[in-house]
Amino acid sequence: MTNCEVSKLHYILDKKEYDSRAESNAALFFNNLIWGIDEVCSFTNYAKGTIYNLVSRGEIPYRHRGRKKRLVFVPREIIAWLKGEQT
Repeated sequence: MTNCEVSKLHYILDKKEYDSRAESNAALFFNNLIWGIDEVCSFTNYAKGTIYNLVSRGEIPYRHRGRKKRLVFVPREIIAWLKGEQT
């Protein structure tokens, strides 16, 4: 095997390992029943300040949880909101 062939083989194996890790991370992300603000920011690519502004204007679906009234979001509602569907 030449050095070039070995390099290509390493590249292919590294890519497959990366793809499998990315799939498992995505599965963990979407298996959550609720998201916190950090997950919504990651999913929408919006800054936290933008999400807080949308919440204060009532433009994004959200809920409060617990005594401290922590903001939580339901993933299917966020996806529907991004698609422009009524929630």
